[in-house]
Amino acid sequence: MKERMNYAARIYQNEYGFVVEFSQLDLVTQGNDLDDALYMASDALETYFYDYLHDEEVPPVPDLDIEVRPDDIYVIVSVDVVPLADGELTTADVMKLLGVNKQRVAQLRSSGKIAAYKQGRDYLHSRSDVEALRRSARKSGRPRKELLAA
Repeated sequence: MKERMNYAARIYQNEYGFVVEFSQLDLVTQGNDLDDALYMASDALETYFYDYLHDEEVPPVPDLDIEVRPDDIYVIVSVDVVPLADGELTTADVMKLLGVNKQRVAQLRSSGKIAAYKQGRDYLHSRSDVEALRRSARKSGRPRKELLAA
């Protein structure tokens, strides 16, 4: 399966805001404004694929040719569909295991020391990467003098 998949959606406005419809997936979400609707579309697609990946089923092959009406907005939403193979830890889990704050977890993630993928508003992190960092972490504080002389 590809690492990223693109699905077509149509956005239209109704009395409650902007509705996003993925007709191929029978998936609908909405937002208060256009930016919110696009965010919700991405979030809905990620959640949709999260269920597929954890059930080990094959998702539908993307079809970018969808029917749109004259007032609709046509968008393509991309989703990362490759999960971490060795387990998943939330940001809070990583903070607890490593004894670091949220910003440090973000630094480790962006530097590539911990593999992660975005799930909704949080990230899911590789358990093996976190465990490797935890085992290799040096003790805090200044090294003892006898260790410096060696």
